Amino acid sequence: MFSLKAVASLFLCLLLVACGGGGGDAAPAPGPVTVPPLGAQCLSGSVARLALPAAAGAGHNQELAVLACPGSRLDTVQWRQTDGAAQALGSARSQALSVAPAAAGRFTFSVDFTDAKGASYSGQAELNATAPDATPMVIRGEPSVWAGGQTSLRAWVEGLAVADYPLARVRWSRVDGPDVNLGDASQWRVIFTAPAVAEDSLLRLRAEATLADGRSLSQDFSLLVQASPPAVASPLFGAGNLSSRAYPYVAGGAHAAELRDCIYTPALTNATLCTLGRLPLLGTETRGELPTVEQVMARVLVSNDWMGQRFEAFLREQDVNGDFRRLLNATTAIVIGGRVRPAFYWSATGAIYLDADYLWQTPAERDSVSEAPDPRSDYGLDLAYAMLWRYVQGNQSAGGRPSVLARGSRDSAALIPALGRLLYHELTHANDFLPPRVHLLLNSGLRVYEAIPANTASEQLRTQLPFYSQEMVDLGRVQFFGVASTAVQRAYQPADIVRFFSSDRVTDDYSYSWPSGQSVPREDAAMLAEEALMQLRHGVLRDVAVTPQFLSGASADQVVTWGQRGRVGDAAIKSRVALVLSQTMPWLPAGFTDGLAAPVPLRAGLTWGQNLDQGALALGVVKPLSATERALEADLDTQRRGSRRAAALAR
Repeated sequence: MFSLKAVASLFLCLLLVACGGGGGDAAPAPGPVTVPPLGAQCLSGSVARLALPAAAGAGHNQELAVLACPGSRLDTVQWRQTDGAAQALGSARSQALSVAPAAAGRFTFSVDFTDAKGASYSGQAELNATAPDATPMVIRGEPSVWAGGQTSLRAWVEGLAVADYPLARVRWSRVDGPDVNLGDASQWRVIFTAPAVAEDSLLRLRAEATLADGRSLSQDFSLLVQASPPAVASPLFGAGNLSSRAYPYVAGGAHAAELRDCIYTPALTNATLCTLGRLPLLGTETRGELPTVEQVMARVLVSNDWMGQRFEAFLREQDVNGDFRRLLNATTAIVIGGRVRPAFYWSATGAIYLDADYLWQTPAERDSVSEAPDPRSDYGLDLAYAMLWRYVQGNQSAGGRPSVLARGSRDSAALIPALGRLLYHELTHANDFLPPRVHLLLNSGLRVYEAIPANTASEQLRTQLPFYSQEMVDLGRVQFFGVASTAVQRAYQPADIVRFFSSDRVTDDYSYSWPSGQSVPREDAAMLAEEALMQLRHGVLRDVAVTPQFLSGASADQVVTWGQRGRVGDAAIKSRVALVLSQTMPWLPAGFTDGLAAPVPLRAGLTWGQNLDQGALALGVVKPLSATERALEADLDTQRRGSRRAAALAR
């Protein structure tokens, strides 16, 4: 989500660390019906207008939108269905809806909204679905985006086999609305940046496909491009780093106004950052006790209600030890968005920002998450080595997702390897900056970054139990900050990296993410805690390996030069883990890290894929990856490529 250069130019005094109950049904009470009724055109004095689709065949997507008229801006929005077979309203608190009725019929909806001054309005909308086509085509994606924001849309054909998608030809085009550069318009998925607009506008795009059997299909999608809010000087979410549309999950919650103003708005600047008096830490509210799920959810912002619902269910079903909720005491808020990429913790606001791609459980939910790639660059590709990682449970990869085309689902337990590790990582950052020992002592007149105490866990690691390899620190600046590599660095072979890394006491090369000018490396502590908690709480182990560099192909086929499973259990590393956990998670029992298993060496000379099943290797059997395992590894490759996390900026 953040270009380091862009962010650094906006605020050099703040730290950005980035990696990798039931309130969702609450809504504003319906306002009075506008007079005259909300119409299709902006008339004199109108605040908004409705955009409705023409009748379309059942099974096709249809979009409805309420657009602010020139000079107006809409605030809270709530759609409700009032007639017809029930439809899933995935973005019911957005200005736009996309629905795909399964059968012919008439469907009516109401929309209630407030303007920027708090005045209430409402209107009625209707759409009609005709008889379904024999082979309907549908386009899925978030139906609204702010001008200048990156988004994606994907076309589907009902009943088309996964193997038939590559055999078809597809072409996207603009039908109506502002000009837009669609980039590669010959894929089933199109990724683009929304055009600049001075007022809310509809951009109608069309996907046309020719299938292998000669059938021709087409479908339109009407994307609402919302005019950006009024410009402010030096916004923290500036050009190229736009915040996504998000709203408080608990609409009438005690912190709703503060969440809107203090956490994720284009109007946020250094001058408007909120103090701990206006939006205190959750731990200040709970007096250091275990937060209830309701207390957590009252601090959640989402871009779709399902994101809050899934996060709430995850806490209720998977946070059996209370670790996630206790760690959340160090935050002011939790943002979950379909365009938050990468996920990060930010000491400017005290909030964590989560990519909703970690939370979806159904294909429909996944459809509303942008597929725009992580904007962080894959620095260091001119180096002669690569470092791979994955989480493993029961000798199988953990955390991979089914192929998008497979339209698979997953339950909340399946979120642990990806969402769980992400939460441990980002929330370790939060508790590193503001450890539990200070939550009841904070000066309410300070902003979060001003309240960071001395002698944090990261500082103690650096002074008491530091890592050693300056070569890896320098390589980290190439890999994670885009510093140009030197001839010496380009000459390093995998065996050199093994020599630097294996004798040091860190768990991953990302531990060396330490920008010049910053006194303390922050990722070291987060990586230690992440791996330790995944193993001790969930029985999920982490593999790390050094291989030759590869610019194409799959990691599964790369030959391992050196590697370990469960490196965090190394005797030289466990004392460092214990230090971090004692400062950031003091509720853990004494001797907690004694439960870490000793590392298992990976087999040099075998591929990364062949090293997956260590149980089989112990019996002398080298197992090839199954098709399913290769697919999961391919997805993990994508996650690894996105793990070039935007690192901490100097404060």
